[in-house]
Amino acid sequence: MRDDYQKGVLSSEKRNLSTSEIAARDEFNRKHPMTKGLVVPHDLRKMELPERPWRNNRGHYFDLGDYEVLNAHLSELKPGSPSVRHRHTTEAYLYVVKGHGYSLINYDDEPIEVVEWSEGTLFAPPRWAWHQHFNLDESDTARYLAIQDTGLLRTMRLHNIERHGVQLSPEEARPLLDAAIADGTVHGGMRSGDPNTIVEPVNDPGKS
Repeated sequence: MRDDYQKGVLSSEKRNLSTSEIAARDEFNRKHPMTKGLVVPHDLRKMELPERPWRNNRGHYFDLGDYEVLNAHLSELKPGSPSVRHRHTTEAYLYVVKGHGYSLINYDDEPIEVVEWSEGTLFAPPRWAWHQHFNLDESDTARYLAIQDTGLLRTMRLHNIERHGVQLSPEEARPLLDAAIADGTVHGGMRSGDPNTIVEPVNDPGKS
């Protein structure tokens, strides 16, 4: 991606300035420059990641192959902790490289859907849908790689990342996970007899 993108029309509008995360993201990348080149010279499961205070997690951004459309970042969820509930105008594929947990996803006027994930799971929150990620492991971190069309959206000046006004705690979110499991509406993982253990992701076309 280029280094001279403007903030974008959406994130620059006065009504969006207080909730947009664009400025925080750009400042983070000035302090912690993105990894460039053809390959990441680190193991994504183990590489050191700096704090991303506005997201309540750690992370690092990648700008490989001089791409102008795709961008990626690695996020780490703290033990037993959630990310910040947010949405973005970019499309995003999320690949879990470490740990297990679940995500809550919804549009403003639609019910919340639940996605269970563990290492090896690939999922995608729809564009501009609210989502929040929860690490179920109380003793270890979880990590996911997000691949997005950030360069394209910044070129078009349509890039925005918005924080939700209501952040769910693990205690508030867990009943949503349990209800989805009981109703058979959860997407992704299949559970064993241990309610805290995700065994393997399930490729179920009826729950995609």
